Amino acid sequence: MIKELFETTPLTNQEKRIVEYIQQFPECIINHNAKELAELTSVSSPTIIRLTKKLGFDGYLDFQLTYVKEYNLHHQSNIQLSQDSSIDDIIQALPQIYNHVFIETQQLMKKETFIRTINYMLQAKQIDFYANDNNYSEVQSACLKLNTIGIHAQAFNTLSQHYVETFKAQDVLSFVVSHSGKNQTMVDAAYYLRKKRSRVIAITGILDPTLSLICNESLYIDASLHHLPSSIMLYGLSIHYILDILIITLMQKKIKLPY
Repeated sequence: MIKELFETTPLTNQEKRIVEYIQQFPECIINHNAKELAELTSVSSPTIIRLTKKLGFDGYLDFQLTYVKEYNLHHQSNIQLSQDSSIDDIIQALPQIYNHVFIETQQLMKKETFIRTINYMLQAKQIDFYANDNNYSEVQSACLKLNTIGIHAQAFNTLSQHYVETFKAQDVLSFVVSHSGKNQTMVDAAYYLRKKRSRVIAITGILDPTLSLICNESLYIDASLHHLPSSIMLYGLSIHYILDILIITLMQKKIKLPY
């Protein structure tokens, strides 16, 4: 996640110098506090703090803790697949890559958001999912599972304004899915639903806040760009993980399965 934040966040020249130093000496965050990093990069301590806040962290310590987790995870599962990889390489590597996705997704989870979302799902008479491209197949699968436990759910790849006008806003909970957070079709769908006072949950990456800012709640997926062998496949895996958490919790509540 931090690698992508470095690449996508607009930075000043001083901030670029800090990032370049971190990329050149990746262990510097592990070994140094904000004051020491400032001295190493010839900037002031407040500049270091401002950079971490611009990246979305509460401060240097919050940034440092996240960085250390990602650093350790990367070195534990530094898996490379290429055109020369054999079937044995792929068989051995995929479970580790999948686990990497699950751990990164788990680090983005907020328990309170899941609890509120599950309560919204229990209260709703209808659950709608909006997604397109590869994400659409994931929400179709979720709808099938929800319908089997008595929760009426359906999937759309675009929003029908006529359909939205036919239901009461309080009766329908909508999920809008975009791994980038800026898919215009999904952003427009969320905006229209919110305009009609319908409750909307985003399932999205953390790098672009466009979709999250429109929705009532956001469940974040691992939308990192560095995964192999296919980022599209792995976005779906992260979405699948989040949806299954919701569905299994609902199953336990509705049919009293033991934990």
